[in-house]
Amino acid sequence: MNTWISRLRILLLTTWMLMLGVVQPVSAQELTADLALTKTADRTSAKIGQTITFTITVTNLGPGTATGIYFGDSLPDPLNFVSSSCDKGEAFWGLCRVESLAAGESATITVVTTPITNPAKSERKFSNLAYIEEMTSFDPNPSNNTDSVTLRIIGKTH
Repeated sequence: MNTWISRLRILLLTTWMLMLGVVQPVSAQELTADLALTKTADRTSAKIGQTITFTITVTNLGPGTATGIYFGDSLPDPLNFVSSSCDKGEAFWGLCRVESLAAGESATITVVTTPITNPAKSERKFSNLAYIEEMTSFDPNPSNNTDSVTLRIIGKTH
């Protein structure tokens, strides 16, 4: 009987503390990291042979540290990959791997491309999407994890 009364006291005390906000539930104590992604292009129209450089930046809006981040760009069919570099991690084609970003910190990947040499008419205007592929921390706002630009291939084809 004494064990049951002790357990009841602990349960009531814990419930009371949760209701007053003295102790938060475990899930609320976990820090989250809201990552936001932006993408720009140095030009939105390009001729065959010209380069298009994309700058993709991921920013940790906090409050916690983001870890295990993969972000970047899987290029659409009308573009050829030329090169990429990441300022805070390793670049793999159009993706960047960053170990961690503290709240307020950003990382940027630059992706250089060229239009394909003989695009079909349907491939001359297209959208190019950048995204956050993965992160090991919890992101409470996935709505800001993508960004895109619309591009046009202009002029004569080869």
